[in-house]
Amino acid sequence: MGRTDEYQYDYLDDNNRFADQINGALFQGKQLVKPTDLEPVDAQAVYLGKEAGLRKNFRTIVDKVRMWKGRLIHIVAVENQTYVDYHMVLRNMLSESLGYHKQWKQKKNVHDRQKDLAAGTDEFLSGLSKDEKFIPVITLVVYCGTEHPWDGARCLHDLLEIDDEMKSYVTNYRLNLYDCHEHDTFDEYHTGLRQIFEMVRYGKDKEQVKRILEENREAYDNIDDDTRELLEVITKIKIPKRAAAEKKKGGGSMLKAFEDYKLEGKMEGKIEGRREYLVQQVCKKLQKNKPANVIAEELEEELQEIEKILAAQQKVQNYDVEQICAELVAAHDKIL
Repeated sequence: MGRTDEYQYDYLDDNNRFADQINGALFQGKQLVKPTDLEPVDAQAVYLGKEAGLRKNFRTIVDKVRMWKGRLIHIVAVENQTYVDYHMVLRNMLSESLGYHKQWKQKKNVHDRQKDLAAGTDEFLSGLSKDEKFIPVITLVVYCGTEHPWDGARCLHDLLEIDDEMKSYVTNYRLNLYDCHEHDTFDEYHTGLRQIFEMVRYGKDKEQVKRILEENREAYDNIDDDTRELLEVITKIKIPKRAAAEKKKGGGSMLKAFEDYKLEGKMEGKIEGRREYLVQQVCKKLQKNKPANVIAEELEEELQEIEKILAAQQKVQNYDVEQICAELVAAHDKIL
């Protein structure tokens, strides 16, 4: 598991965030799930031994389970970036089925040990007494993709080729899906999840990001370290720690970090543009068989810089400007 995965995987270990995720996604912000009411449950322990192995290929970052007032709540946060799992409906069906199957197996084992079901009866053959009930399993899928909204199936019927006449006879399974791209605001969240979803939702719109940071300056300047680290992963912006921000007059650490990031991006863009122009000019002169010292003199550049471009051109063995620039960057990174 990489650095990004570790941050995202650990983030919902905190019961305050876990409860906030459920309340925000399922109950529109109503504080029905209290952090103090949540009990830890091992996600793997919810499933049967060999059958749990079926879940090893599930491509998720967060896979958290809590017990809440006699209910199992399972949060699955699918992998970041562009990944939409088009068989998520089937995955969830399997997960919940395994959970219920394990509950039945446990009840059956208890009956087998206690021998409290009369042999030959329906209850004995079922391994379950008539009035026994199971713990409900609630699964929430949180989609954190930064490239585009969820465009996969949301229920079993979406995956089936089925005639309208038969549809009512085919059992459906509905996905509990939370996709932040379908929301404009995140006022229903009261932990760092609000800031996380805002940046996932609007991260590519620099003007929107600036507006959000300006309007919520205090909230962003007082984020906890876990949220700060996850925001750094999402935004690729280095954010000063709260303690460091407090030493600066006026604070504004997140907004300043964003402005610095934009400025750095502009500078990098200018540097990249100049490099491409220089490589283009050098290539034109190379094709006229001019030596490095003459090229340096005509372009008024350092001979060392021209020689670097020549070395990159010889490495790629063509005059493709993009390839030569990429080789220059690679050579520079190798030195570092």
